Amino acid sequence: MEPTRYPARLMPDPFGCGSAGKASSKSSGESQDLMMFTAGRNQIGLTEKQIAYCMEAWVVLCADRPIAFDTSEAVQYASRTRFNEAQNTVFLGADAVPGDGVDANARLSTLACLAHELAHAERFYLGYRRPTDLPDVLLDEAETSLRAPFTSVLSPKDREDLVEDARDRLIQWLALRQQEGERDAQS
Repeated sequence: MEPTRYPARLMPDPFGCGSAGKASSKSSGESQDLMMFTAGRNQIGLTEKQIAYCMEAWVVLCADRPIAFDTSEAVQYASRTRFNEAQNTVFLGADAVPGDGVDANARLSTLACLAHELAHAERFYLGYRRPTDLPDVLLDEAETSLRAPFTSVLSPKDREDLVEDARDRLIQWLALRQQEGERDAQS
C-alpha cells in the first residue's frame, strides 16, 4: 500500500496538538525550514471559561503528579499547546480546543490534546529526548499519541482519535523518508 502524500499546506502539524509548527529538515547538509499547517485546530484565544475547564482537566489527568501547567499564552491567537522540556512545563494554547478540520489531529478533544501533552511530559521523565528535526519529530509525536490513549479518563472516541493521529504522523514520516531516499538516490 502506497503511503498517503500530503501537500505541505495540508500536512498536519508535527508538533503536539499544534495549529502551526516549524521544523527543520536537513538535506544534503543544508537546513531547510518547512512550515506545516493543520487542517483546522482552533486558533482563537481561549476564554476564561475554556481555560478554567483546561485547568480542571489537567488536575484530573495528572492525578498526584505535579506537572507544571502554564496558561499565560492561552488567550493569544494561534498559541500552541506544548510540552517545553527546558522549562519542564506544559503550556496551554488556543489549539487545545478542536477546530473545523477533518483530520484526526484537528478532531482531538481538549482532554485528548492535554493527554497527548501529558504523555510528552511522562516520556521526558522516563528519559526520552525528543528529536526536533523532520522527519523524526513525526515518530516522536506518533509514539506520544500512542501512549496517551492509556490515560484512564479518556473516552473510546478520544482513544480512537489519538491512535488515528499516530497513524497519520507515521504515514507522514514514511512519505518524508521516501522523499529523502529518492533525493539520496539521485545524488
